[in-house]
Amino acid sequence: MIPENFGIRPDPSKDQHFLTDEDTIKSIVDLASPRSDDIIFEVGAGIGTLTVPLSKTKARIIAVEIDKKLGRVLEKAKRRNVDIIYDNVLKIIDNVKFNKIVSNTPYSICEPLLNKLFNRKFDIAVMSVPSKFYDAISANPEENRYSLMSLKYQSFFEISFRFKIAKELFTPEPRTETIVMTLKPLTEKFYSKNFKKYVLREIILQKKKKVKNSLTEAIINYNKKILGNDFTKKMGKEIIEKMKVSEKILTKKSEELTLNDFEIILKKLHASHKGF
Repeated sequence: MIPENFGIRPDPSKDQHFLTDEDTIKSIVDLASPRSDDIIFEVGAGIGTLTVPLSKTKARIIAVEIDKKLGRVLEKAKRRNVDIIYDNVLKIIDNVKFNKIVSNTPYSICEPLLNKLFNRKFDIAVMSVPSKFYDAISANPEENRYSLMSLKYQSFFEISFRFKIAKELFTPEPRTETIVMTLKPLTEKFYSKNFKKYVLREIILQKKKKVKNSLTEAIINYNKKILGNDFTKKMGKEIIEKMKVSEKILTKKSEELTLNDFEIILKKLHASHKGF
């Protein structure tokens, strides 16, 4: 129940859909498997329905909530192991140390929040997201809904469906279905057997560079950092030349590439360098 005696009214225009079902909350906390040495970053703490059970695990909790009005309730979740920050999570996340994320994610920040995690090391993220967002990032190449988003996020994360949350378990009910998913960063061991994912990852991270440069660096880094091979810049350039990718694609900035552009690059890369 929402504590009305505090005058709290969730504001859907601010993505406020409070999850108060105890069984669902327990399932989310269990997925994070909190330990006493964990630092858990909670996104969208709301009225503390996740913050309180997380705090009982003795992990350190950094709970972030943008709406200071909710502090009248959220402060009741304050414990010795809980730090509450009233700020925009997208502005502060780069400066916060954590190894796990738990989030009843505000729907409007799902994409920018995941983008912030591209170059972060963490153990696991347990997140509730709109089902359409989950479908978009988890689609397989053979599915019609496969998109640039699918390619992008699958180059960084292992994305796993966990369970659905019924609309009626939120106050107020959201318009869309909600999925709880987990994210785990892909490892060097994974990339050592999946060069295409690594190349995609490197190109995406170097979004302001021209594709010719980011692709060359990706090939060099894969050989040197992942495979441990001696590999020169000259060797990387030779592979790019063999690929015969059009100048139109090579002179684009990486952030300007379309799904079709990426598919052309990967196809030509595989054909020109079968050693991968």
